[in-house]
Amino acid sequence: MRKGKRETGERKPAPLACFVLTLALAGFAGAPGARGAAIPERGSAGCGAASLARGDRLERTIVIDGVARSYILDVPASVKPHAPVPLLFDFHGFGHSAAGVWNVSGFRALAPRDGFITVYPDGMPVKLTAGRRSFEGKGWQIASLDDNRDLELTKRLLDRLEQDYCIDRARVFATGFSNGAFFSNLLGCAMADRFAAIAPVSGGRLTVACAPGRGVPVLIHHGRQDDVVPVARGRQERDEWVRIDGCRQQETGTCEIHRDCRDGAVVEYCEGDFAHHWPPEATSRIWQFFRAHPMAGVPGSGQSSPPEPP
Repeated sequence: MRKGKRETGERKPAPLACFVLTLALAGFAGAPGARGAAIPERGSAGCGAASLARGDRLERTIVIDGVARSYILDVPASVKPHAPVPLLFDFHGFGHSAAGVWNVSGFRALAPRDGFITVYPDGMPVKLTAGRRSFEGKGWQIASLDDNRDLELTKRLLDRLEQDYCIDRARVFATGFSNGAFFSNLLGCAMADRFAAIAPVSGGRLTVACAPGRGVPVLIHHGRQDDVVPVARGRQERDEWVRIDGCRQQETGTCEIHRDCRDGAVVEYCEGDFAHHWPPEATSRIWQFFRAHPMAGVPGSGQSSPPEPP
């Protein structure tokens, strides 16, 4: 993996007089940020930071239970210290890497235009089974929520990024390919209080008991020529989310859309004539879907959760 680009955003100490004047003008109003500045509504603690690190491929590690976990971070120059921005988690497929999905999924081309931060975590060795076959390689634990090291990684990494950057807590999203798609489904089940929407690509049926506390907007892509995760499993995945979200209306078109779901959620299923790979059209469609589905009920979001259907 090549070296990441040098960070930008120097940290210069403010003169004492300017600091005192800032406090006087602020009057200590608003929720205090990590560095004492007011935090915008629905913004994370990092909105109080004086400056931030930017770059299109910042290579980072976070230590969890004594294990260093690596990730790549994309922070466009358009991201400002005090303006809340969306955060997207992009999880690679089995046997692949953060650097690989950074190259393939295409979000790094959209991020400068639309001003969002993307994080590409690296998986660790894992053993997966499919029928009578078993596989070992770098990936994500998806069989259980208990003692799940990758679920803990996601929680801790989200905590860190919310401390370091001004994250819009109503616009935190997850996508992933193959094994990463299964894991994004798991996040929709286990962390619906922190992830607004998910978009699995070439995944399959849910691998854990799933009972999120709110309706979760879900966009699924799957190929009819997929010989790794058969399309039947993608359809099972669709059906499970339709049931979990309590959707009662179906529309057909380029993609199949299920509406009238609890909490205003929607389940969208896009099936195409492709094999086990990331379809080029998925990137822009996923981002448009995420933009349309911030989490309802987060302070400052301008939305409130509607009552659940009877």
